[in-house]
Amino acid sequence: MNSDNLWILYPKPDSFVHEPGKEIKIGLTVQNLSDTALYFSKAEVAPSWANGKKGIKLIEKREYLPARSSIMFLTDFYLTLPQEPGLYSIRFGLETWVYNYYTADWKNLGVLWTSDWGYIQITPQPIYKVFVSQSNRPEDSPVVNQIVNMIELWGFKPKTVGINEFSEDPLKIFDDIERKIGSLDALIAICTPRDYNLQEKSYKTLGMTHVESTMAFKDKKPMIFIVDERIKPEGLLEDPRFPKVSYHPTKLEVLEHRLAIVMPGFRKWIAEKKQQQFCDGLVKAGLILGGIWLAGKAMEEKE
Repeated sequence: MNSDNLWILYPKPDSFVHEPGKEIKIGLTVQNLSDTALYFSKAEVAPSWANGKKGIKLIEKREYLPARSSIMFLTDFYLTLPQEPGLYSIRFGLETWVYNYYTADWKNLGVLWTSDWGYIQITPQPIYKVFVSQSNRPEDSPVVNQIVNMIELWGFKPKTVGINEFSEDPLKIFDDIERKIGSLDALIAICTPRDYNLQEKSYKTLGMTHVESTMAFKDKKPMIFIVDERIKPEGLLEDPRFPKVSYHPTKLEVLEHRLAIVMPGFRKWIAEKKQQQFCDGLVKAGLILGGIWLAGKAMEEKE
């Protein structure tokens, strides 16, 4: 980040994993690119999520920065991140003073802002691994890839057999898909249109979506369907137990807002499912309602 070739700013966050609503510390280090000494009296920050508001902090350092390539740490900013995941931008400004060697005084240039934007990616934690049922047709990829990116923003790592996971034996593809779904936390189906029905004036989605969602249903996995609004609901798409989020391929920005409403609840569903599985595992291992109580009783008797 630089400003008018006078200085370059190096913002350094305290973490590269940013969670919604958390506080982040960003340290500012500046390098002098000019032929004269510089002095900085104030730093400002303008996050895109602050709706035009700026953060301002006086710089306590009283020394100037010598000419050409000198580097100095200035200050830290503590910012509260927005609650909604996504990619956000941020700019910094420095009240900059330039030393005039001929007049032996300092000239205030005002607050100079970085000429480019820095970006912060905000993603919920933990990252859940999900099977993403999706089309692999080239004509669908412009829409599907954007939706997959939205899914990743919400703290999911997509896995799809045939796209980023592969089956060695072509005769065992369905077995491999079923095993993969069973090993993951949930299924997210991106339903793109395939066959058009002239009588019903609606599309059907690809058949593999029904196959993969049925596998997830049998395995009692949390599921969500992201459905092109032109598709007629059939099979599990009609089941009210599973959330459905509609989209139009030319208005994907609307889908972003809809996912912001649905995804927190979907993540909670996965978390509760995993917690229940953990508790069930303890019961099977005899560590609940038996083992833990007996261990405590044995310790009491020993005392």
